Amino acid sequence: MQSAKDAMMFLKKRAALEEEYGKQMMKLAQSMSESFEKAHPRAGSYGDAWTSMLKVHETVGEQRVKFAGDITEVADDLQLLYKDTEKSRKQAKEQGLRYERQVTDADMALEKAKQKYELHSEQWEQSILLKNNDPLHVPRKALFKSNKTQAQLEKTEEEARAKAASSDQTYRQQLNATNATRTEYFNTHLPNTLTNLKSIGDECNVALRYQLARYAYIYEQALTADGYALDNDDGLGLRSLTEKIDKDADLEEYVKTYGGRAGRTQKNEIPYKEYNMSMTAKSVLNPNPVFGVDLAVLMERDREEVPIILRKCAEAVETYGLNTVGIYRVSGTNTQIQKLKNAFDRDCRNVNLHAEEHVSDINNITSVLKLWFRELPDPLFPRAAYQHFLNAAKIEDERMRVLGLHSIINDLPDANYASLKFMMNHLDKVQQSQRHNKMGISNLATIFGLTLMGNDTPSITPVNVQIESQKLAETQWQVRAVQTILENYRVIFEPDEE
Repeated sequence: MQSAKDAMMFLKKRAALEEEYGKQMMKLAQSMSESFEKAHPRAGSYGDAWTSMLKVHETVGEQRVKFAGDITEVADDLQLLYKDTEKSRKQAKEQGLRYERQVTDADMALEKAKQKYELHSEQWEQSILLKNNDPLHVPRKALFKSNKTQAQLEKTEEEARAKAASSDQTYRQQLNATNATRTEYFNTHLPNTLTNLKSIGDECNVALRYQLARYAYIYEQALTADGYALDNDDGLGLRSLTEKIDKDADLEEYVKTYGGRAGRTQKNEIPYKEYNMSMTAKSVLNPNPVFGVDLAVLMERDREEVPIILRKCAEAVETYGLNTVGIYRVSGTNTQIQKLKNAFDRDCRNVNLHAEEHVSDINNITSVLKLWFRELPDPLFPRAAYQHFLNAAKIEDERMRVLGLHSIINDLPDANYASLKFMMNHLDKVQQSQRHNKMGISNLATIFGLTLMGNDTPSITPVNVQIESQKLAETQWQVRAVQTILENYRVIFEPDEE
């Protein structure tokens, strides 16, 4: 039990160290990346390699923060194990002490009965000697005080005999009871108590060994993730990035960029140069944001059946990310995600996701797409149909469940139906490559259950345990609804008719 407590304290401190390390690493990498981009807007191959290396360090920091959270879960489980074991051990100990007190009380009662029996037997013996006038066995004090008649002596002897007989019976009964209590204690209660304590200790040891093995597995995963970030087959590891630095090409690019600053005589006519407005002014002239805008509004405004951002992100993932392990599960870098979001809000049609800065980390594109879904005013699965989807997901018969979901989807607004059909087609392509990306239908449904159906169910009651349990149950049905739709995509949407 003490070992479990020591392991718990060690893991809690280890988690705190890992979390602090991860946060500081992320903060340092982000700060250095921002300052470098401001100071070197055109840094060449070295700048690209340096920013990518900083991104690797930021990824390592994020993985360390996740590792700290996993360690904390193990430490919390060990703390619960320690408390439960201490409680069980205390209960067993108290029960053993109760049985031990019963034996002690029985011994004390036996001793009292024995003393009373011996006292009354001695008094009976004295009365017999007095009645028979035996001066050799009668105490001296009894010789001087004995002025009783023979009848009185006989009466005294009879009373003493009765008391001695009663005390003898009580003594025998108490002796039997005490021996029975001791026999039960030593043959039953004491072995049971010791067995119970050993069982409690064994259970604690087994659970402790499991939690330590779990910690070892988590540790191995963290080291593997760090190793993958440092060196991988995608050419984004630290060593691969340093090999991409080309000083000659950087020098040539620098000369091309800054060589004309010394000034040249312009012989030709001065051409017309259009004034380049700021991005703020352009956004006022062309106010077409895509984040936080309803699907129906996007369809009517852009004259596109499927939103541009959805189509562009899906095409980029299908081109560059189908073989990426953990696609849609692994998050991108926050700074790059915000950059992409701002770019889409400024001019969605002209965002080029095929640029090197975007395809170098496909997780930034997947994170932007998930963020766009989360910020929809009304989720892809509209709130008006939310309960219908949950009710359909709860149907046990798979065929009836598919028919129910099919009927609800057919009644969706045009914008929602078109986007849902396109998204399911995209996710179907992703899961077809699960041999490479490890993202099957179940994993994708778990990720997109909350994202597509909305995780902020309105409620006017204060948050309590019952509401939390209800939300947890709804999450299960959300995931099941998305999984059923994805598994039966070709039945529900009939893509062969497209």
